[in-house]
Amino acid sequence: MYKFLALGLLPYLLGLLNSTRLTFIANDESDTAIALTQIIRGLQPPSIAILALPSLALSDGVFQIDPSVYLDDFLQRLHRSNYNSVVFSKTELFFQHIEKNLQGANECISLILAEPKQLLNSLHDRHLAHRLSLFIFYWGARWPPSSRVIRFREPLRAVVLTRPRKKAFRIYYNQARPCSDSHLLLVNWYDGDNLGLQRIPLLPTALSVYANFQGRIFRVPVFHSPPWFWVTYCNNSFEEDDELNSLDSIKNRKLRVTGGRDHRLLKLLSKQMNFRFKYIEAPGRTQGSMRSEDGRDSNDSFTGGIGLLQSGQADFFLGDVGLSWERRKAIEFSFFTLADSGAFATHAPRRLNEALAIMRPFKQDIWPHLILTIIFSGPIFYGIIALPYIWRRRRVNSDVEHLGKLYYHITYLKEITPRLLNFNPRTVLSAQQMPHQLFQKCIWFAIRLFLKQSCNELHNGYRAKFLTIVYWIAATYVLADVYSAQLTSQFARPAREPPINNLQSLQSAMIHDGYRLYVEKESSSLEMLENGTELFRQLYALMKQQVLRDPQGFFIDSVEAGIKLIAEGGEDKAVLGGRETLFFNVQQYGSNNFQLSQKLYTRYSAVAVQIGCPFLGSLNNVLMQLFESGILDKMTAAEYAKQYQEVAATRIHKDSVQAKSSEAYSHTESYDSTVISPLNLRMLQGAFIALGVGAFAAGLILLLEIAFLKLVQVRLWIQSSRLQWIRHGREV
Repeated sequence: MYKFLALGLLPYLLGLLNSTRLTFIANDESDTAIALTQIIRGLQPPSIAILALPSLALSDGVFQIDPSVYLDDFLQRLHRSNYNSVVFSKTELFFQHIEKNLQGANECISLILAEPKQLLNSLHDRHLAHRLSLFIFYWGARWPPSSRVIRFREPLRAVVLTRPRKKAFRIYYNQARPCSDSHLLLVNWYDGDNLGLQRIPLLPTALSVYANFQGRIFRVPVFHSPPWFWVTYCNNSFEEDDELNSLDSIKNRKLRVTGGRDHRLLKLLSKQMNFRFKYIEAPGRTQGSMRSEDGRDSNDSFTGGIGLLQSGQADFFLGDVGLSWERRKAIEFSFFTLADSGAFATHAPRRLNEALAIMRPFKQDIWPHLILTIIFSGPIFYGIIALPYIWRRRRVNSDVEHLGKLYYHITYLKEITPRLLNFNPRTVLSAQQMPHQLFQKCIWFAIRLFLKQSCNELHNGYRAKFLTIVYWIAATYVLADVYSAQLTSQFARPAREPPINNLQSLQSAMIHDGYRLYVEKESSSLEMLENGTELFRQLYALMKQQVLRDPQGFFIDSVEAGIKLIAEGGEDKAVLGGRETLFFNVQQYGSNNFQLSQKLYTRYSAVAVQIGCPFLGSLNNVLMQLFESGILDKMTAAEYAKQYQEVAATRIHKDSVQAKSSEAYSHTESYDSTVISPLNLRMLQGAFIALGVGAFAAGLILLLEIAFLKLVQVRLWIQSSRLQWIRHGREV
């Protein structure tokens, strides 16, 4: 009897234990369907996804209810309101549907008729907790679940529906206030006996909730990266293996941020949005890259500051964080804080050898034409003078000769003269004879004219005079003046090597001149080399080859360290990074000592946040206001101006120290510090070298002439000796 009594009381006891759980009453099916329809209409979604498991088993495994008792009525009412719906009975298909919507950046609203605790871990693990996804859990009990039992952590957006009484539903929202405590807050309610929903829209907007954070504390990873952050480390040593440590170990690392552009930006954002922040050291003091496992890159895990964001141990990450496709799979980015471009820095082009300065006024492709002009000018001048003589040269036999007033007829004299005394008539020219050695004179006349030496008029003909005027104008105004002006300007501004301005020149310098390219470890520039186009990959392959020559490899801790490496004598080194970062760090060591390349590619830097960050919209609004008002550019310019003042103060201090130590060199400047330098004999050494070469060539030719004359004299003496010997032999 007691056994049957216990079995009869068992359902009653189970009902008392689960009074705070999901309860469905068959008589209230229509009331629940009407309430859910009105709540969905308050959200005004384009479509809704419904997860209704075939059997709803609660945590104790005893109380099971089939949700299909009111689902059909709810779907009918929902379709009458022109809302599309998709019903899932398997969680895997439901998750795939949400992932597809998130990939297309589409807002997805889901009604879940299942135990929340069973799904929360899966939603977080698969990164489905997003600001674009809203999950409505029908709790059905009088009170919402306790935060100690179920925690709806950010960035999950969760709505819990409770039923305190018949035809009444309360709507709780976990993002109704900006703090991240994940507590459910009553934001709306539905009363079937009254006017339905208390307010529309159903939920408060994220822009209104996160406009004021009410003193919320954010964790921000940071490392030393001028000009974005100036960080002083209290403990300079760190271990690479410590990247996997917990947040508590990261908090123990003490650091102090003394300034920087992004430090000012973060202070302005905290003042505008009413939040506080705490700096923590980024693991490895890097931005972060994909963690390698067994020689392969893991797409699910990042190192550095990005790794803290990915694991939820940080909220913001600033400091020239570049956007990339690989990083967007792990974190999200706000509106850009810097529109930058990729570039590389090398040492300033060195001065060219000043001994060849006299050859540089004209380019290499001009000198051949100039030399050919001088060579052919002499023969052309000879042709102009000699052709008239050649054309007018006619041989005639003169029959009459005159001697004073007497005329002699040659034909008559030939008749009366005996045959033995007969002679040929004299041949005369019809014009004047051609000058002697005209060709040699034309050659030397052209050379003297082009070299601006004194020379006499070679011929008095009109053609020769006109050509002489043309040669003189060309030699004076075209060649001499242009050459002198170019040479003077190059003496005032000495010529330098052609700069390395693009990737092709850098690749050629790395192959032929032994240049070495360095990049900041775990930076967006490194990702560009690894995942860029063919030219970037070729550069990356050359960088791997330089590891054999340089044991330190091609990684540097920061762009500042790379610029310092170049400043300390690295004339064959180059550093790849953001152009703004390179430009700022170049100012510390003197901009005249470095060469910045052209803009290689466009890159944007932004504030990095967690995937699905609920306050990203509010953050973007503030950043866009700062950008449109010019405050971001002003902050960047202010950081540059501060650096200029520090560099100027340092230079003044150094000059004062040098003036006290040595007054003789107080007013001198380094040879490379001035852009325009005075003329000195060192610059004119090319002219003296040319003079010496000319004197040596003239002396050599003189010696050859003397030797040739002596050789001729010897040959003549030998021939005369032979003739004398022959005559003596004949006489004997």
